[in-house]
Amino acid sequence: MSSKIYTVWGGKNSGKTTFAVNLACTLSRRNVLVGLISSNLTYGDIQVFLGQSVPAEKGLFLALSEDNPNIAERFMQYEESKNLFFLSVPTHYTGLLCEAITLQEVERMLNAASLVFDILIVDGAAEVTNPVSGVGLWVAERIYTLHKPSIAAQMWYRGVTDFMRELQIIEKQTHILLEPNREFDDKTYRKMLELPFTYELPHIKRAGELENAGTPIVFFRDRLCRRYIKVLEKIADEIGGGKP
Repeated sequence: MSSKIYTVWGGKNSGKTTFAVNLACTLSRRNVLVGLISSNLTYGDIQVFLGQSVPAEKGLFLALSEDNPNIAERFMQYEESKNLFFLSVPTHYTGLLCEAITLQEVERMLNAASLVFDILIVDGAAEVTNPVSGVGLWVAERIYTLHKPSIAAQMWYRGVTDFMRELQIIEKQTHILLEPNREFDDKTYRKMLELPFTYELPHIKRAGELENAGTPIVFFRDRLCRRYIKVLEKIADEIGGGKP
């Protein structure tokens, strides 16, 4: 199976990291080797979702700074799956190192990782200046753009329109609507942006609680979580990540 890179994108608080983590978990159950890469350069949020820590001798900064032919050594294996590995900044704060990151280092790292994993998922950043997210968007085969309806989300999307045109990524996007939980009228949001939403995700009331417990949604089976998982399975089918 050839390597494929998928990037998850969206504005702040759009649910993109929750989605990226749970999509990676879903794909890893299909007998494919999945690499999940965080673009957060100051805080290791992915390991919080997975309930693990990243030691100083592993992590994103070393993967970027070393021309290491065995880049898999810098990834952490998820304890609940033999097929899922993740790359994030160390749990101990090392954010000042982010100033040294170049686009060339990110591209080299992603190319090296694509030789190791069947599927790579990049958890993108809302900020267009983030180098890991920017390269991830550029090289991705498909971009899953999450929307949690709000005026802020509408302004973010309008604000990055020129960036999307320059990077020529508009056609690569699949738009996903997160139910607003009555905080904002989704019909109004649809009308404002006039985008085709291929998938819709339910609002998970317990998402924060599950995150704090280090438990991905795919391991919790209440009614709303099952609806969320069904969407993930459809997207995994679209990606072609083996059989469930």
